[in-house]
Amino acid sequence: MSAEKKAQVRAERNEKRRQEEQKDRRSMAVYTVVAVVVVVAAIAAMFWRSGILQRTVTALDVNGTKYTAADVQYYYRSIYNEFSQQYAFNTGASVKKQVYDETTGQTWYDYLMELAVERLTWNTALARQAGDEGYTLSQETQAEVDATLAQLETAWIGYGTYSSRDAFIRDRFGANMTYDRLVQLISMEYLASDYASSKLEDIEHSDADYDAYYREHADQMDTVTYSQITFRASVPTTHDQGETSATAEDPAELLETLKTEQKALADEVQAKLEAGADMEDLVQEYGDRAYGSGSSSRATYTDLGYFPYGDWLLDGARKAGDITVIENGSGSSYYYYVIRFEGRELDQEQTHTVRHLLVRAGQASISATPTQEEYDAAEEKAQSLLDEWKAGEATEDSFAALAAEHSDDNGSGGSAQNGGLISNITSTSSYVEAFRDWAVDPARKEGDTGLVKTEYGWHVMYYVSTNDPIWRQNTTIALQNRDYEELAEAASQGWTITRGMGMNFISA
Repeated sequence: MSAEKKAQVRAERNEKRRQEEQKDRRSMAVYTVVAVVVVVAAIAAMFWRSGILQRTVTALDVNGTKYTAADVQYYYRSIYNEFSQQYAFNTGASVKKQVYDETTGQTWYDYLMELAVERLTWNTALARQAGDEGYTLSQETQAEVDATLAQLETAWIGYGTYSSRDAFIRDRFGANMTYDRLVQLISMEYLASDYASSKLEDIEHSDADYDAYYREHADQMDTVTYSQITFRASVPTTHDQGETSATAEDPAELLETLKTEQKALADEVQAKLEAGADMEDLVQEYGDRAYGSGSSSRATYTDLGYFPYGDWLLDGARKAGDITVIENGSGSSYYYYVIRFEGRELDQEQTHTVRHLLVRAGQASISATPTQEEYDAAEEKAQSLLDEWKAGEATEDSFAALAAEHSDDNGSGGSAQNGGLISNITSTSSYVEAFRDWAVDPARKEGDTGLVKTEYGWHVMYYVSTNDPIWRQNTTIALQNRDYEELAEAASQGWTITRGMGMNFISA
């Protein structure tokens, strides 16, 4: 081979080697980039699962006070739960996809977050103002704080499903909430609330204020009387042996069939009412097919706020005899309310406050009907406790202490923890009849005591007071709410509220 040919072969070999090396370098670069991306993604996932981002990145800056996603999540969750209990939206679907305001297109998520930010802002402003003024918690509120924190330490045990206090906190208050931070937020809320209450106590409203508020908000302050028959379309969550395979295989199709059937029943009742049928007769006729019914029910604006037909009943244009069918539901249950508006009035009925101590008849099962022997034993114990109270100071405070120690009405939300106090009882309150009748007896005087037998056992009763009429109590609450909003808005006047990147970490 000539020298020239050899040189050409070497040149081609070198070029091929160069190209292969260059290709190897490009491959290595690609693999390096992929590896870096994978590592970054893994680190990001690790940070997300750890909650570090949610607990450190600012979600909301309230005039210099920074709150993380975990903090805002706590407030958002609280607001969400309040509205979900009123069936305001479909809890089975994302609130980011449900429209709250048809005019603006605002979603339920945006609306709930708006309220959460407002509440957090107001609490921050009121707590800061309290601190600036050197305000400290009242003795009663401090006791509430201590009780709340003590309950937080042990509440998880009773459920039997949580491995620890912190697991309970994460489940109830947000996946990234810690005990220490929760205590800080709760403490701020109590301080803001107690401070605001102290200011509101100094505000007095004249009779003219009450009259003016009523004239402006009569639709909300009146007591509404109405009748209703309700039909429900609901797919069972468990299947009986008699159900067909189609029921188990296609619950959505079954639900649509049930909705059509129940809506037809509701329309049928509406047509009969419009033709002049008597509501009580229809309640009897459809009793075995209806989910619920009632004639001449009475409710205020506060009560009706929890019902899907509340807005219709409270409409100022409503006239006696108006009838409608309102559909409401989500998931596997839908309701069809046939509503007839009977009338409205300024409710002058006075409300009543009592304290009671329940001695339950029979302890094995709250739902089981007690035996006569169990009733007799409960009555004997109730009389003994009443005699014990009479032999002592015989004051309302001593009765409250007795109820707190001995009352069997001590479950979640029970009255025992509040000294047996039950307020705002009226003739239409949904308490057990014998209990309610004793409380609203017009002959009742402050300090009266007695024993009342109900399906639960025997109640040791103490009559506390006869209070303002229903309309005036409702107006008092409304005026106090307005005063609170004015106080909070004044405290946060001119503040700057800035949303940060942490808002992206809120779970809807």
